[in-house]
Amino acid sequence: MIQPSLQAVQEILWRHWSGSLSTEEGGRRQWWAALEVIQNDLWDLLGEAGVWLAAPLPALYEPNLLQGLQGWVWMAEPWSYWSSELNLLPGQCTAEANHWCSLNLQPEDGHDSFLILVTHRVQLAVALRNMAGQHQLLVCFERAVVSQAVQLLEQRLLQESPLHGLGLRDALGRLDTVTPTDNLGSERRFWSALACHLAAMPPSLTVVAAPVASTSPMGSETMEVDRTSTELELLEALSHGIRTPLATIRVLSRFLLRRSDLGEDVQQQLAQIDTECTEQIDRFGLIFHAAELQRQPQVQRLLARTDLAKLVEQQHGRWQQQLERFGLQLQLELEQPLPEIMSDLMLLEPMLAGVVEHFGHGLLPGTTLRVILTQAGGKLRLQLRGDGQQTRADPEESHLGAVLTWKPETGHLHLSRSAIRQLFNSLGGRMAERGDQQLTMFFPLA
Repeated sequence: MIQPSLQAVQEILWRHWSGSLSTEEGGRRQWWAALEVIQNDLWDLLGEAGVWLAAPLPALYEPNLLQGLQGWVWMAEPWSYWSSELNLLPGQCTAEANHWCSLNLQPEDGHDSFLILVTHRVQLAVALRNMAGQHQLLVCFERAVVSQAVQLLEQRLLQESPLHGLGLRDALGRLDTVTPTDNLGSERRFWSALACHLAAMPPSLTVVAAPVASTSPMGSETMEVDRTSTELELLEALSHGIRTPLATIRVLSRFLLRRSDLGEDVQQQLAQIDTECTEQIDRFGLIFHAAELQRQPQVQRLLARTDLAKLVEQQHGRWQQQLERFGLQLQLELEQPLPEIMSDLMLLEPMLAGVVEHFGHGLLPGTTLRVILTQAGGKLRLQLRGDGQQTRADPEESHLGAVLTWKPETGHLHLSRSAIRQLFNSLGGRMAERGDQQLTMFFPLA
């Protein structure tokens, strides 16, 4: 009997699909957004047991979700080798732990991505295919189509590795029948959440040469505006382009951290990779928002009730880790209780981390940075204070446009003071600097 290929599975999924085409970047943005929705927005609908099948790389990575699922992943041979022989990726199915199992891709399988997820409440398939340089995303909740694809994969497993095939058959047999109502509710929720995720993603930008302006004074002014706009667009595009591979590295490091048999030193190194990636993703996210704000200063952010005291307490460990690089200590002084403020939590969190790091960079080793949060009339006042008598000698700065400041002596790249103030204003707050030893931020009460 001929072993079914993964390309045949793709053909089943795409048989009646007629979605629109997009660029490679657009298709992959949709793919990653769909995976985020499945793992974060549909978590409570998926239930505590199920199976997932994917290629050519693992698609799921949230530990809480994976805990109750059994998975089978077809990967290119080097990845499978690392998984099974070098134990760098979770690759064995054991009686003690339900790790996902890695299997080898065959030449006829192709390299298009897919994920099939079956729980007692949801049957779902997501796929991404390349069609002559253009990409297309498929999301399918049709039980008949998903069932046909799963049956073909079960047949593939039974021929490729009978033990895995029987494991999949047994896992599917333990699942209850998915009702049409469950799947319909999940589909509605999925598309709503996907639209929100895609709307929140930074836009993809194509930078083109500005048209040549005339030599008149008015033409020179127009040329300068065009040049500035192009520089900001380029900065936005670079910020997004840098964050994308960092996010992939962070995903893979979190996969590895799921292993229980890694040495403590390896776990620490992976945790450091995760931390570094997160910091740089947040840093370039702020750069993107600052550039966007320069190009469209009239755009107003949607603000919501935010517990600033809780946010500061949650970030204490991360900030302390940042400051330890400069030989500093962190001390929190929070007035209790404190009312909520109006802000944008998704942007406020990395914004404060960046301000704490930048402020601490100017303090001498051995200094304690005090973070003081109190109420001041109709606002909350967040102060950063250094308890030392002197600050670090600040190297000469070079401004890179209106958004970035560069210190050639140290290689430190950060947002300019004016860009930071603009970001805080967009969050409903304002900043006041009082020398090198104190920085004060005010936030409006909800």
